[in-house]
Amino acid sequence: MFVYMILCDGFEETEAITTADILARGGISVKFVSPYDKFKAIGSHGFVVDINDRFANPDYYDHRFDDADAVILPGGKIGTDNLRNSMAVKAMVREYADSDKVVAAICAAPTVLGAAGLLSGRRFTCYPGFEANIKNAEYTGAPCETDGNIITGKSMGCAVEFGLALLEKLKDRETAENVEKGIERP
Repeated sequence: MFVYMILCDGFEETEAITTADILARGGISVKFVSPYDKFKAIGSHGFVVDINDRFANPDYYDHRFDDADAVILPGGKIGTDNLRNSMAVKAMVREYADSDKVVAAICAAPTVLGAAGLLSGRRFTCYPGFEANIKNAEYTGAPCETDGNIITGKSMGCAVEFGLALLEKLKDRETAENVEKGIERP
């Protein structure tokens, strides 16, 4: 089992790495993908992450990326803007949602799901203030929100909950509980 995490320059490092770490502890491989022609992504605080693969064109969704179990979008204001500016990213999340695969976004990144039309009629959460950009959906303000195959997280401080919610959805509750016990959360 594996997932794609889409990274653009300006991504929020904790949201990306914590989520990837939680998933890896649960036996799910994470592949970092860029919609831009880059093999490195620079986070919002200057940390650099190597990219495993990239889209051929940020405006055209390459269907060779249809093979994962989920697609995940970390936030970060600039990273989210870069995600939203890619037609390919919006096409990918729609494709995954239409195929009943898990689509997840945290912090500002749920606005990308909103722009792709995936949150209409659904419950969601995001970093406070960004909910104003998402129409026809129910903002809960919860640390993490799961509505069908869509999972949203509120912020960097909720990255562990976000990762555990993904792990539970992709694997099962027992796996998520075992990972949670292993990381000794308060």
